[in-house]
Amino acid sequence: MNNPAFLGPLPQQCVSTFEMQQCAARDLRVADVEMSNLYGDLRAKLKPSGQRALLAEQRIWLKSRDHDCLAKGRDGGSMASLAVARCWVAVTNARTASLKKKLVSSAKQTNVLPASAFLGRWRGGEGTVMKITRSGSGFAIENQWGLDANMHGVFSGTITADGLRFKRNGVIELARPSTGDAVNRSALAGKKDCLIVSRDEGYCRY
Repeated sequence: MNNPAFLGPLPQQCVSTFEMQQCAARDLRVADVEMSNLYGDLRAKLKPSGQRALLAEQRIWLKSRDHDCLAKGRDGGSMASLAVARCWVAVTNARTASLKKKLVSSAKQTNVLPASAFLGRWRGGEGTVMKITRSGSGFAIENQWGLDANMHGVFSGTITADGLRFKRNGVIELARPSTGDAVNRSALAGKKDCLIVSRDEGYCRY
């Protein structure tokens, strides 16, 4: 980065070695700004413990980036700095992509509904019921979803950004807050505090 080529303006073309160095410098500056902005956005959404973990991860990434990319310029020559810069751009863009995924994941987590939105007893009409209680770090879902004897069981669930996710008889189901009018059951019509599993299956709090 001490090469004068990295300090000048962007040339009109990237043909000569000097011009390619200037173009690579510009790409590196753009990549670094985007990565730094994403890092700042993600850090702002984290709790102190998460911020410390992110900082430690970033420091490890920086050491790895410099170790791997600087090695590409050890042979010297006019193309050495260009090889290092191009490596930095590629690695920085990869880090940006990783931070974007973390930011999206963080946004989803912050939108997760509280446990109180699901805990309790819910009735679906025609003998169907759902009872949701805490179980360790997750939830236990005692469910009678039909009149047949094999349509009853207790299942483990977790809260996601989309609702309460649980596996019932090998099928992944999702209970989402809704109203009784969204379910095709007359017993739930007009009720406001409900959970919907499908258009034909829902439960309202009682």
